[in-house]
Amino acid sequence: MKTPETDLDAFSPGTASKAVKFLIYSHEQAFRHMTMWRSDKEQLLYMITDEVLFNVWDALSLSIDQEHREVYYPYLPHVFDLLIETEDGHEICDYLTFIEDAKMGAVKGDTLSKRRAWRVVDVLMRYRKAISAQSENTDED
Repeated sequence: MKTPETDLDAFSPGTASKAVKFLIYSHEQAFRHMTMWRSDKEQLLYMITDEVLFNVWDALSLSIDQEHREVYYPYLPHVFDLLIETEDGHEICDYLTFIEDAKMGAVKGDTLSKRRAWRVVDVLMRYRKAISAQSENTDED
C-alpha cells in the first residue's frame, strides 16, 4: 500500500508496487482504497478513473442511472493502480476484458469488449498525461 508520503513523481512507472493481475476488490476493500490519502494530482486522477469507468467503459450500460455507480467500484482500485504503473495500458485493457468475460457474461473473444477497453485506456492515458504535464508546469512557476 502507498503511504501518505508517496507522490508518484508525475505518475512515473515503477514508483508504485507491482499490482496483482485481475484483482477484484470487495465493496469494503474498494471503499478503503477510495478513501486512502493521496496527493491532489493522484486524487484527481482517481476521480477521473471512476468517471471513465462509469461513463465510458460502462460495460453493463448502467450510466443512465447514478444509483448503479457502485457496481463498478470493485474494479476501480485495480484499474487506478494499473494506470499509475502502466507504460502502454495493455494491463488495463487485459483486465477490463477479463472482467467483461468472467464477471459480466461477455462472449469470450468479443471484439467489442476489447475495443471498449482500449477506448478506456486511451482516455485514461490522456488524462494521466495531462495531469502530469499540468503539475510539471505548475512546478516550474
